[in-house]
Amino acid sequence: MSDTVIVALISAGASALVAITALLLNYRGFAAIDARFASVDGRFASIERRLDAMQSDLKEFYKILSEHDKRISRLEDKP
Repeated sequence: MSDTVIVALISAGASALVAITALLLNYRGFAAIDARFASVDGRFASIERRLDAMQSDLKEFYKILSEHDKRISRLEDKP
């Protein structure tokens, strides 16, 4: 083989190696970004559950508060 053919093969092989390496590294980057998005989604779900629990607690609080208000009103109305 001539030197020109060897140089052409080496440069083509190096170009292919660089392209494959770039694709692999880029895929790993996307996988890391996907993991981060999943983590953020988990955090938002946790916050949403907390807010739902707080909302139900507040509903229960206002229900009890209205019952106490009614009882106090009846006590005040007694002669």
